[in-house]
Amino acid sequence: MFRLTLSLRTWLVLSHLVVFMLPVLALVGTGALANDLRTQTREDLEHQAALLAGHIEYRLASSPAPLAELDLDPTLIHAKKATLAGFRVTDTSGRIVASSGEDQGLDISGDPEVATALSGSRGLAIKDRARVPTSRESLAGQSRHAGVRVFVAMPIYEDHTVVGAVVLSRTPREEVQAFYQMAPRLSVGAILALAGTVGLAFSAGRILSRSLRSLAEASHGIAAGSEAALVALEPASRSHVAEARALAAAMGTMSARLRQRLRYISEFAGNVSHEFKTPVSSLRGTIELLRDDDDMPPEQRARFLENALDDLDRLSRLVGGLLRLARAEEGGARTVFNLDDVLTELVARHPQVARTGTAAKVDANREQIESALTNLVENALRHGGPEVHVRVESFSDGGWTGVDVLDDGSGISSANLKKVFDRFFTTDRAKGGTGLGLALVRAVAEAHGGRIEVESAPGRTRFRFVLPRVGS
Repeated sequence: MFRLTLSLRTWLVLSHLVVFMLPVLALVGTGALANDLRTQTREDLEHQAALLAGHIEYRLASSPAPLAELDLDPTLIHAKKATLAGFRVTDTSGRIVASSGEDQGLDISGDPEVATALSGSRGLAIKDRARVPTSRESLAGQSRHAGVRVFVAMPIYEDHTVVGAVVLSRTPREEVQAFYQMAPRLSVGAILALAGTVGLAFSAGRILSRSLRSLAEASHGIAAGSEAALVALEPASRSHVAEARALAAAMGTMSARLRQRLRYISEFAGNVSHEFKTPVSSLRGTIELLRDDDDMPPEQRARFLENALDDLDRLSRLVGGLLRLARAEEGGARTVFNLDDVLTELVARHPQVARTGTAAKVDANREQIESALTNLVENALRHGGPEVHVRVESFSDGGWTGVDVLDDGSGISSANLKKVFDRFFTTDRAKGGTGLGLALVRAVAEAHGGRIEVESAPGRTRFRFVLPRVGS
């Protein structure tokens, strides 16, 4: 399938030229110009007919001769030479008594415009005629070539009585002839308008194509992972076209997020490799010992097998935690619910946890919010010490709502406080901790447009989980 591909500047020039030609196309295509030319011809004929009728009425008033005996032919012939219109004068029966042509004596009473004029009103008719072929010479002359002819009839009065009618006819100019004859007057304006149209198209094309080129260069650079891609966005970010500036800003944000994501993936791969390396190495060593040492005592073999199962359990917990973390970062399907409903269920599962305050509605993935809050509560219970007291306080402040999880345990050291949300960081590795629980909490909060904060001192630790609220 053929598809025409042109530059933006060429498309703009072509579109501007089409718009430039639309008024002419509208005039011709809708018939507005043809109708205007007919109206102009009719008005000219009406003025001439009124003038000729008045002249004849004056001659009738100043001469005792009847209408048929007035010598009007020379006047009508002279008028035809000056105006190129056809002139006829009829008596009350509709018979032609004077004409600019050779049709004296012809009965035209059957013509509707003549009958109307003889009844005392102005008559008008537009009749089809054979179109005359045109040439450049005929376009410049006064001869007309339209496919219709306009007829106007005006009554002649003598002593307030209709004694005849003046009948004029002429062909209006056709559209091509009108444009040709107006060309000398319109040419300068048309040339200036055309030059302005093309100049405007080129200017707009230059502005737009420059912005699009910089955006294309930047997109190729982003795809190639080049740090210099943002430099190519600078021209588009200063563009006079609002959409180009918006697209440049969006591409800049996209580039920053892609780089951030690439760094995240790189760090994530390193963390996973490190965390999996130890249990995998331990499993490999255990399997090799069990394979090579056929004389190993049963007690030692059982201990090695138990260690291998522990390593497999850790690997299973790591895989499960990583899957939950990945789902949390994706966000998932959301519904609107009240955060207090989640807290009610959470406290019911942990009756030793106290609860105060009131939260608001949120638009979030309920399963992930439940998982994050459960992680916070169980983390406080597990690390706060045997006598720890845990309390959850829900709150709603402005456009935010959330939960404070507080405990009166020994607190978190300042060195560890900076790393508590890092993936795989844990002080409870010996008890099976994976270091993914608080990383999961942070991922859930950020995926829902919220945040997680922590402050700690001996005897008081507070984790604040904040989400955007829904409604008032």
